[in-house]
Amino acid sequence: MTSPTRTSVGVHIIMNVYDVPENLLTSLDIGMPLCDSIVQSLPLTVLQRTGHQFQPHGYTILYLLSESHFSIHTYPEHRSCYLDIFCCNRTFDPAAAVATVCETFHTQKGEYQVLTR
Repeated sequence: MTSPTRTSVGVHIIMNVYDVPENLLTSLDIGMPLCDSIVQSLPLTVLQRTGHQFQPHGYTILYLLSESHFSIHTYPEHRSCYLDIFCCNRTFDPAAAVATVCETFHTQKGEYQVLTR
């Protein structure tokens, strides 16, 4: 089943990030400032944010944005994290977002898909 062609409202990035230093993925106290830095540099407008610290390690952070949402889930035991960014701002640059995430998490190993929605 296909839907009628419609005008795009935003860009959705689904990103897997690998070979991240484990210490950046373990604690919410470290991850929250890193993610704050990402959303500020893109720039995205944060309406609310929340996070959860998992035991023994790892975290999930969610941002409600005026442009839509940003989420990250970390797996320190695999030195990886997984992000989801949906943005309805027409000036949003997915390539800049991917570069910012990789730089922030000190890696160059990231796989991503960009969906137009």
